[in-house]
Amino acid sequence: MHKGKNTTLEALRDFFLARSDHDLYLATAKLARADGDDLTSGSMQTIDWDAAEFVFNKLFVGPMELQAPPYASYYLEPEPQLMGSSTLRVRRLYEMAGLFSPLQDQLPCDHLGVELDAALGMHTMAERSTDDEPRALWRYFFNDHLKVWLPSFLDRARSADDRHPAIDLALNQLEAWLDEQATIEEGYDQ
Repeated sequence: MHKGKNTTLEALRDFFLARSDHDLYLATAKLARADGDDLTSGSMQTIDWDAAEFVFNKLFVGPMELQAPPYASYYLEPEPQLMGSSTLRVRRLYEMAGLFSPLQDQLPCDHLGVELDAALGMHTMAERSTDDEPRALWRYFFNDHLKVWLPSFLDRARSADDRHPAIDLALNQLEAWLDEQATIEEGYDQ
């Protein structure tokens, strides 16, 4: 992953961990810069960030039923649930990679923002290490975890009633990153 893709992954992490309209603004601006999107123009100033936060909360935060839960276990468990066995598996994977979430007591380990942070860490370790283990952990995390649940999450988020340009940008960037990384990983298999 080149520097621009690391920046995109960082911005996606920040977007899905956003706690306010200001956090959404900053992460969206970073996403737009990484992509060269036209949202970096004056249009960033004209976006209703309160509306963005409202839609973001309906989709990903609550307090009502989430339209697109950002938790892997929701998509991976036989019955949609949080903190299932898939959450424990991902926590063990983080431990094997020497990673831990600074938000462990605030968010489950399988929250999308936490997983994107782990993806950034694992991928960086895999690129820098001469050992096979970091590469194997990264490939397992990407191929057998992220690539399995993120398409369902994207479909669910895009089928929600409420839409917002900032959220659409993040979903498009997440899908582009997933597709590009899948192509790269397929190249390693050959």
